Amino acid sequence: MKDIINSVVGKNINLFGNNPSITKINIGFSNTVYNINDTFIVKICTNPENEENFKNEINFYNSNLNNSLIPKMYYSDIEKKDIPYCYEILEKVDGVSLYNVWHNLSEQEREYIIKQICVAMKQFHSNTLEKYDWFNYFKNKFSLLYSKAMQINIFNEEEQHLINHAYSKFDRYLNSKDFVLVHNDLHFDNILYSNGKIKLIDFERSMFAPKDFELDIFFRMVRKPWKFASEETEQYTNSGDYSSIKLYVEKYYPELVNIPFLSQRLAIYDMVYFLNQLIDNPDSKELKEDVINASKIVALKDELNFEHLESAQQLMDYMDINIEYGWIDKFGQKHLNNLKRFRENYRISPIDEIIKKGIGTCIEQAKLIKQFFDNIGLENKLYCYRRYETEENFDKEVRMHCFLLFHYQDSWYHFEHANFNKKGIHKYDSPDDAIKAEIDRHDENDIRELVEIPCIPDLLTFKQFNQYVNTFEPISINKSYKKI
Repeated sequence: MKDIINSVVGKNINLFGNNPSITKINIGFSNTVYNINDTFIVKICTNPENEENFKNEINFYNSNLNNSLIPKMYYSDIEKKDIPYCYEILEKVDGVSLYNVWHNLSEQEREYIIKQICVAMKQFHSNTLEKYDWFNYFKNKFSLLYSKAMQINIFNEEEQHLINHAYSKFDRYLNSKDFVLVHNDLHFDNILYSNGKIKLIDFERSMFAPKDFELDIFFRMVRKPWKFASEETEQYTNSGDYSSIKLYVEKYYPELVNIPFLSQRLAIYDMVYFLNQLIDNPDSKELKEDVINASKIVALKDELNFEHLESAQQLMDYMDINIEYGWIDKFGQKHLNNLKRFRENYRISPIDEIIKKGIGTCIEQAKLIKQFFDNIGLENKLYCYRRYETEENFDKEVRMHCFLLFHYQDSWYHFEHANFNKKGIHKYDSPDDAIKAEIDRHDENDIRELVEIPCIPDLLTFKQFNQYVNTFEPISINKSYKKI
């Protein structure tokens, strides 16, 4: 390759000058990459199988010449007139993968980064294409994968019925009119960060697609950030650090999320993505669950109405599809999967707001669950298990969990949705057994009191709710139970 890079340098003396510094960079397998004068990057497509992707990236750069949030392309050759390979000369961008720093950034810094990403996406998306057959493109991808899954018997009969039901709705949900240029591999390992500023890189997978397809990988990264991190940066991927990204996208690029059937469309993309991985890893319970959960959103989201639910399992499906963990503050702002400034700004959402906004902490979720069991006439008990809060300890970490038990056919069940690690419908012989199981899952030093409450009032602040809970006598717990 020495003769090849020397030929490239000789053809571009106007950029590199005489006797430039040339350093080979060992990244990837599809391209050979050089650093020239610590100012330019030369990428040479030395793998013929990657040539179409390489040309794709060059086309992307040519379509975004004035986008300051991507590296500048100085020159490209796809006709192999200079050397027997396609190549491109790019601006060398300083910085590290956004994964390396995201966990150390303030929320204000994170918001500014997402704002920059939204600006970059808007510029990508200004490149448009005439309509093409998007839903058949995706249906064919799914059908091919599903046929392979059927051949190796991954799904049982009930799961097949669910997936087939979801597939029957593809035409309706995937109907698209507008097609734009999307990055199609947008995650933090393809975003370089330096001193508060970013540059997006790696455009080989870019394509024309409906605008929402840009969120396919980006929002999947938000849910499972470790899936796209390198081995080096995976250790930094705490999912709580990514909880506000969707809210910032809503704020700075509302047109991207205000798309009809967005949840169902993203779930269809998930079905294809996870099914492709599942075929290569057929024993993976996690991947199979990912496919099933996505199928439920596509199949059931427009069929499950809270007022018409008839069973506990339907309620669980409804909440899986429609209710995220989070809260609405007193200013009407949403917060997902974090409790920052919770005590100061929280107030309990009414039932109609929980349903409309699709968000709730364990307090709202227990409130919604109780409403359901009251509606269908099943005996239930509502509990709050928390640290006794006073003026003296009100600045400490929030330690509370609201949960509900219901009675059905001589057994008691704990319906849990807010706590991801215990999510499910758990059967017990008595309320005492269910309470003991809830208490036993907490650390013995996590001192709490258990109170049964009749209801959860609307619009109380966190302090007011604690004052309300404090008016009820704590439940005496048998000595065999953990002390509180």
